[in-house]
Amino acid sequence: MKLRVPEGCGAISHLGRSLDIAEDNSIEVDDDEWSAFLAHGFRPWADWKEAPEVERMTREELIAEAMDATLKALQAMGTEEIRARLIASEASAPPVEQTSDAAEVDADAELIAMLNRQGLFAFLRSKGVSVSLPVTNEALRALARQAIGLD
Repeated sequence: MKLRVPEGCGAISHLGRSLDIAEDNSIEVDDDEWSAFLAHGFRPWADWKEAPEVERMTREELIAEAMDATLKALQAMGTEEIRARLIASEASAPPVEQTSDAAEVDADAELIAMLNRQGLFAFLRSKGVSVSLPVTNEALRALARQAIGLD
């Protein structure tokens, strides 16, 4: 059976043997093997219909086309419909939680209290604080509190 090779396929092997790709981008396989090739994008030669040549677009052209389509869709809508959709989307959006600075400081202080020695060194390193040995864990915690402005 003659099958059309998928685009971009450069070599084919099946059951330990290499198959030659003909100049017309086809291969010949036994009739009982063609279903295995079908699963990998090969198509029967007789079923192939020549597709029209598709123009390749750059990423920027695709983005511009998508933006144009969105703009045309928005222009087709009335102002009131757009306003109603915006109000509906704002109403269905989850509320934004605002945390106070005091809550963040409390969370940081709790984090510092829970960190082990290695965690304290990593925390201080992330804040740009250098530490010289020997140093105790309490001294590291004091430096961490200073780094976030607690002391």
